Order: sequence, then C-alpha cells, then structure tokens
Amino acid sequence: MIKKSALFLFLLACPFVLKSVVAVSQEFIGVSGITRHGTDLLIVCDKGPSVYYRYPLKNLPQGPIIPIDVSLLQSVPLAGASLPLDLEGIDVLADGRVVAVSESLSALVSEKETVAQYGGPFSELAGMGVEGVAVRRLDGGVSRVAVVWEGGYPEYDKVPIHLRGKISNTALKPVMFIHDIRPNEICGKIKMNPSDQIELNVPVPKGEEPLAQRYRVPDLVWHKWRHQGTEEWGIIALLSSRNLAQTQEYLYDELLRFNLKGEPVGKVIDLNDFLPKDSHGLNWEGLGWYEEGKSVVLTYDNSREQKPFALVVNLPEDWK
Repeated sequence: MIKKSALFLFLLACPFVLKSVVAVSQEFIGVSGITRHGTDLLIVCDKGPSVYYRYPLKNLPQGPIIPIDVSLLQSVPLAGASLPLDLEGIDVLADGRVVAVSESLSALVSEKETVAQYGGPFSELAGMGVEGVAVRRLDGGVSRVAVVWEGGYPEYDKVPIHLRGKISNTALKPVMFIHDIRPNEICGKIKMNPSDQIELNVPVPKGEEPLAQRYRVPDLVWHKWRHQGTEEWGIIALLSSRNLAQTQEYLYDELLRFNLKGEPVGKVIDLNDFLPKDSHGLNWEGLGWYEEGKSVVLTYDNSREQKPFALVVNLPEDWK
C-alpha cells in the first residue's frame, strides 16, 4: 500500500492526475476563497497544494450552513502548481477561465497561464497582499476585474527592519484596483495607475492601536443597487477585524457595500447573526456569489482541528 505522504508527492509531480482525484483531507486547510459556478462550489486554500477545488452542491441540508465533506472534493491544478502560490480568492472570467489570486506572486492565475501580474503597490508587505478577486461580465465577453489589497495590521515579524518604527503598530486601509480583461487575453504586467486604485474607507472600531480591532478586506463581489432612482455599481466587501494583542481576536465579521469612490453605503450585515455562538470569532476569508444579486456564500480560514463549512447569507431586500 502506498503511504499517503508518498501518494501526495507523486500527485504534485504529476499535476495531470490531480484533475481526477479527490483531495487529501489533511491538506484542505487555510480555506481562503470561494464562489459558486453552476452546480459546484469553487474553493482555494492559502495552505497546501496550489490547486483549486470543486465541491458538488447536491443533497444539501436545509439552512444557511453547508458542511464540506472533503471526500467529495476534486482538485484542479493551476499554472505554476509546483510553486507555493498562496491562493487567496477565486472567480470565473466571462470567457469561462477559472482564475485565482496568488498573494505570493501578486498575480491572477488560471489553469494554463498567469493571466495578470500586479506587483508594485499590490506586492505582499508584512503579511498583507492581494487577497480577493471579483469578476463583472461585460458585453463581448469582457471581464471587469476588481482585486483588493487587504490592508489591516501588518505582521510584526514580517515588517522590514527599516519600516518597523513607521508601520508596525498602524493598520493600513484596503485598496481596490479595477481593470478589464478581454476574452482569452493574457495581460502580462498590469500598469497600475493611481487613478485606478481606490482606497476603501472601512469603519474604525473604538480603541487605540494596536490593541483595538481594525478591519481588513480579504474578499469582495461586484454588486448593483438602486440609488436615487438610478442603478449604481459598487462592491460588497467582506470585513474581518483583528487586533495585535498577544492573544489575537477576530472580533467583527461583517459585509458592507462600497461605491466606486471607496465610501461605505448603508449598514453592515453581521455574520455572527447567522452563526451559532461556538462559530463566532472565526477568520472569515472567502466571499462569492451563491445566487447573484440575492445571496452570497462565505468560508473561513480553518485549521486541521476545525471542520470546514460554507455559509450562505441572503441579502436584505434593500440591498437587492
């Protein structure tokens, strides 16, 4: 009998095999991105192999929580799967390509190629980097892509020494970048003009840094609502807060709309209202559409000791 560790190394060396095998359960940790595509959930993790997972949506229990049975996961390798891509978000382009955000490469990758390279202001800094991706489908198969640099507190041990006195105890605001991708286009290195970068004016909870909670934005979706009688495009952002205390707490997990000037719109949706108390304080990382315009699906950064699950949240009527 082949040991699991040997089998896993064999699969990494032979990425074509991965398309037809189920994931090794202990590698399905650090879930960081999710969206629905047809009858499947598409999921990525920032730990483990550089693949995305398909999870079939069938025979699901009633209610907002979808348990994820790892024995049903099918994994699909991405371009550069032999590298630690540190995958953080996932969506589907208008031309059908499944794309995921690689924080370590500051890039958008598909199964066959690196579709877009961001770098520059969206490079990883002290554990903060490009985290989420959202696709809006335009006429002619064009994809309007929004990616977000997460912001929040830097990780002290990853702050460059010459910057530790300036940013080590200060939370940074998330920044969104928008660009278009034509059908089957490989964009290469993206020129990130300052006018295309939008700072998100996230709420600031009470208290002094670094012990106070501060928000980061690990993921987002495009969203359209009606404002003063006209339709307006913006985003729904996943807000996840933490502090820099010795024992870190993820206290607030919310959804909030932002317009394309980066300003918040309306009130927040508190994810804890949909969860049992023993599931409060999780590090929510992934956000995608479950039924576009009506409900979203979310998931959290699980450890080996935590059972993975997805959460479906119906949008309030005044958001639709």
